[in-house]
Amino acid sequence: MHRATHFPPAALLAILLALVAAPAAAGGAAGTITVVESVPVETMLDLPGLPNAPDVWLEMIRGAATSIDVCTFYFSDDPERDDALDAVLAALAEAAGRGVRVRALSDKGFHRTYPEIVDRLGALPGAESRLLDARAAWGGVQHSKYMIVDGREFFVGSQNWDWRALEHIHELGARVDHPALAASLQAIFDLDWALAAGETPAPAAPVAAGPFPLICAAGDTAFVRLAASPPEALPAGLPHDEPLLVELIDGARDTVRLQLLSYNPSDRENRYWPTLENALRRAAVRGVQVRVILSNWSKRSYMLPFIQSLAVLPNVEIRFTNIPEWSGGFVPFARVEHAKYLVADRDRAWIGTSNWARDYFHESRNISLFCEGRGVAADLIAFFETSWSSPYAETVDPCGSYAPPRRE
Repeated sequence: MHRATHFPPAALLAILLALVAAPAAAGGAAGTITVVESVPVETMLDLPGLPNAPDVWLEMIRGAATSIDVCTFYFSDDPERDDALDAVLAALAEAAGRGVRVRALSDKGFHRTYPEIVDRLGALPGAESRLLDARAAWGGVQHSKYMIVDGREFFVGSQNWDWRALEHIHELGARVDHPALAASLQAIFDLDWALAAGETPAPAAPVAAGPFPLICAAGDTAFVRLAASPPEALPAGLPHDEPLLVELIDGARDTVRLQLLSYNPSDRENRYWPTLENALRRAAVRGVQVRVILSNWSKRSYMLPFIQSLAVLPNVEIRFTNIPEWSGGFVPFARVEHAKYLVADRDRAWIGTSNWARDYFHESRNISLFCEGRGVAADLIAFFETSWSSPYAETVDPCGSYAPPRRE
């Protein structure tokens, strides 16, 4: 027997309070959430009903009045030509020039690979950049990708601030306009901003992580909550996302659709990490149809045993996707599926920044949105089915041999 609701009593109380408070907090509206995609050029993956990340980012930046905070794993543009990220960076510079406070935060370890843009942003009048040493802090990386505008709206998703993410990689994110959720994400940014400078974070009141009612593009209401990793570095009131993902999968009645860059239920010491994998296996055993899309970067010797042992189970099907090369030539670290999301049945979903390996949930900074509502789930299902049924999809043979593609 399945529960009539998928939220615990405390969450239901938060929903009721949010329903009462939302009109006053958001000028008569519950707030909005919009699913956003990035599509590799020259592919069949574009969904006309979903806005594209470069357009959304430009609209948010150009509409900023007081502040823009950007957090990403790294920044990278194409040194040989103008690209989609160049327009975004120019808009950031223009915003700083008109008095908007611009702050950029990225991972210190990856700065050695891509130093130019973050250094350039930090040198702009009215802007500042910092590098977070997440390895020293928690043992991992600053892997989250988001932007907060005016403390009111934000974008979170799989897109790094990389020209390839906007032109040559299949990505998914969400634009959220809701002051309380934005304030919760702002608390994470402010915490990490202080850590990046070696400062002691200022004490903060517990955040309101939701769930809050938001209106999606279809006009339906979605109840959205924010969560994050790692568990020891969260503002008070913000939940760790891993247990919520387990709860989401365990609540599935009919279908689980999951898309990831890579699947590796282990850690850096090659110790088995069963938490999320066991949830998928439990779902399959109770008759839930589990479908998984992985990028062909997962065709690596240390991932394949886990992938194929999952694919052999009844009720589980896994497909790799192979995005064809661009007509302009090979693009390193691109032409790949990079989205990270899960849909349970047709009404509950996770949109995140984590790959599925233990360190992303326990040692690295990542952000998650959990959504209950058919509108958001419908957009994610359409995104999933586009890749699943595309000519780029390849069903995983549990006994097959695979070789990874060229990445660089």
